Amino acid sequence: MPIRGGEMGHTREGGPLEGRGSGPWSYLTGPVWLARTLKQTMPDGIHLALAGLLHDIGKLFQRARWGEREGSARHPAWSARFVEEHRGLFQAAGVDPVWLQRTVQRHHEGWREAPEFQPQTPEEWCVALADTYASQEREEGAQTGSGSVPDTLLLSVFHQLRLQEREGERLALSPVHRLGEGLRPGAPYPEERPNVSKDVYGRLAERVETRIRELKAHPPDSPQALLLSLAAILQESLTLVPADTQSEPDVSLYDHLRLTAAITHALWLYHGGRASVEELRRDGEKFLLVVGDLGGIQGHIYRVAGAETGVGGIAKRLRARSLEVSLAAEAMALGILQGLGLTPLNRIMGAGGKFYLLLPNTPGALGLLEGLRREWEAWAWGMGASLLPHLAWLPFSGREFASFHVLLQRLHQKLAEAKLRPLGFLGATRDSLRPALRPCAACGLRPAQEDEPGALCPGCEREREIGGRLPQAHGVAFFRGDAPRPFYRFPALAVGLWSGSPPRHALHVQRGRPDFGPDGLPFEVKPLLGHLPTVAHALRATGKSLEEYQTWVAEEGLWEEEGTGEDRPLTFSELAALSQGAPYLGGLLLDADRMGEAFATGFQRNGHSLATPSRIASLSRSLEWFFAVEVLELIRNPATYKARLGWNDVEAREKAAHYPLIYSVYSGGDDLFLLGPWDAVLEFALDLERLYRLYVRHEALTLSGSFQLFGGKTPVPSMARLLQEGEAEAKKKGRGRLFLFGQAVPWETLRGLRRDWVEGLRRDLEAERVSKAQVYRWLGLWQRHWGREDLGEAERMRYKPLLAYALRRVREKDEGAWKRYLDLLDHTQPPWQFLPVWVQWALYRERR
Repeated sequence: MPIRGGEMGHTREGGPLEGRGSGPWSYLTGPVWLARTLKQTMPDGIHLALAGLLHDIGKLFQRARWGEREGSARHPAWSARFVEEHRGLFQAAGVDPVWLQRTVQRHHEGWREAPEFQPQTPEEWCVALADTYASQEREEGAQTGSGSVPDTLLLSVFHQLRLQEREGERLALSPVHRLGEGLRPGAPYPEERPNVSKDVYGRLAERVETRIRELKAHPPDSPQALLLSLAAILQESLTLVPADTQSEPDVSLYDHLRLTAAITHALWLYHGGRASVEELRRDGEKFLLVVGDLGGIQGHIYRVAGAETGVGGIAKRLRARSLEVSLAAEAMALGILQGLGLTPLNRIMGAGGKFYLLLPNTPGALGLLEGLRREWEAWAWGMGASLLPHLAWLPFSGREFASFHVLLQRLHQKLAEAKLRPLGFLGATRDSLRPALRPCAACGLRPAQEDEPGALCPGCEREREIGGRLPQAHGVAFFRGDAPRPFYRFPALAVGLWSGSPPRHALHVQRGRPDFGPDGLPFEVKPLLGHLPTVAHALRATGKSLEEYQTWVAEEGLWEEEGTGEDRPLTFSELAALSQGAPYLGGLLLDADRMGEAFATGFQRNGHSLATPSRIASLSRSLEWFFAVEVLELIRNPATYKARLGWNDVEAREKAAHYPLIYSVYSGGDDLFLLGPWDAVLEFALDLERLYRLYVRHEALTLSGSFQLFGGKTPVPSMARLLQEGEAEAKKKGRGRLFLFGQAVPWETLRGLRRDWVEGLRRDLEAERVSKAQVYRWLGLWQRHWGREDLGEAERMRYKPLLAYALRRVREKDEGAWKRYLDLLDHTQPPWQFLPVWVQWALYRERR
């Protein structure tokens, strides 16, 4: 490991001997340091946030050297050593490494036996207080860590949730796994035998050092770029390791460091970047908790007219419309943070069109919020008011971090009140009057650019271009001025796509894939682009050449003049035609059950709340990772989950060919909407539900949803309405179900029907052991005797002799098949109870 040893003496307690010897820490105390400090100006908030982010990084290196002479040093000393080892990196970004070393080292007020780690200056006290506020889950005197510190496991945050009188399984995560080191798709799943040890921490430490070398090769030119680059490195390496090994270890070290950095920054800005120790320690309402929420998301996304309007295929436009919602929420949050000099680390939660920010409670912050709220309302009005931005905020004190769930409840009440006053910037009725213009032929909300039939508004014109570029995009970039075209213009910020290398002049960059490698730019990993299947995916699924595929599209009447290259997004009609069996489009709407309850009361125990800010943030981030990363990885690279889901080689090849044909309308927060070849979407739903159960390992955390068949030309609003109705039916029947073919079926039951009955009937139909007329006879009997709720038990049982009589035709063809289908005479079993589901599944699968 590059960090050098043998450079510092140690006390008997394992702390450095400050002010002695010739090692690099000998100048950190005494008159020399004090004189140097007094000559410096007070550091700005970014520098303080950097100290908050790095204050506990020493825990990684301490655990990697546990049991060795160097490993006996306490973690603050290791944090200081990390800064010293990479002092050139900090100097290049304008951060004084001497000041940073001391600030990260002195953040433990309570370590009275080790004064070298106790805060003295205002900056040190700011980090120490933030560390305390962010560590509310570390109960005084709790000792639940397991043996040696490097062997302590990071427990899944879902296990703490108490829902439906049940808690999650007490399982832990492996920070080093078969996929490599740290956070990546397919990694953050609780294991029966997690891989945690001193050697594991050694590999993680090496991973961090490798990323630091990459960062030095692309040195950040600002403290903010350095801060965000280091945050991404720590997200990759420390998301799967515990922050604390003595109390309940269910908060990751990354989540703790990120939250500490956010609190440090907000607290320092509250005091104007200059405060005494006494002022910092004096509690008061120094913070603002802000929530932003976009209303009308579904209506905005689904209000897309047909492709005949001339703006390109509906598939491209729909994905662009969904992206616009995500980017609007991101731009609103980043605009607030940038306006105050804060960074994205102060967005403590955010997904699904909603975000939570931690700000300083200053007049400037309050004025900015009021001003931006009016600007966003005016923007929404100009865009047709299909999206309604809402902002609410709540001042609170440092001690209230200990009752974070109460803060969230109060904040949500303020948000509800804000939603009662939409578009408050309109001062009078006349302000809402506009000249009579021809409405856009696509969205019907905004005025068209020209007074001609079929004319479009600028927004719908932009959707065509954005949608066409999405398959090649690698991420999005935010700009203060105009962005490279095409771009979205929001209040304060413009947002555009980028591919290849991100633009160097961007204010902030978000990567669309989970790539944590630094490039010197201020960036985050924020997968918002989704997945849009292209002709290239169709070629892999069908085995056709580009010429053969184009000929097939033309012969099938699927041509829509959308382009001819492999990068062209597939139309809905093409996706339907690529189904195996009947040519239908499959729609899937899924929602995570009881998540509102989980955030509101899931961390309650006998009147005592465990809902600390770190746990809430960790729960939100874990959920967002699954729906924004794991879902898309299962679509794009199903092989990642071959071992976890137990596929054989044939199954893995089939899924790798067909899952990339699935189109993500949206996936994030705690829900998703997918479209694609119906058979691939239905198989995908079963795999995704199982993956979710393996991810949360909690019986009460289930998925409910709806699957429907559509024609390639079905209007999107009609698709959404039918899927939403089906999802409501699934939840009404008890949650943990998928509504399909007219019935809400528990997932495990559906999986058994798929395995034991769908494939069997399909093969029997193919081999003509069973005729379609026979199958339709079963459906008729089921509908007559079981599809009606007004029949008594005796009337229902009349199906049995009629079915037995019908099955004699099966016996005439194949006695083995006849014996299998005799099981349908048992009305208590799923094959008869859910007969319409598996029968129609097999019929559609067999149809040519």
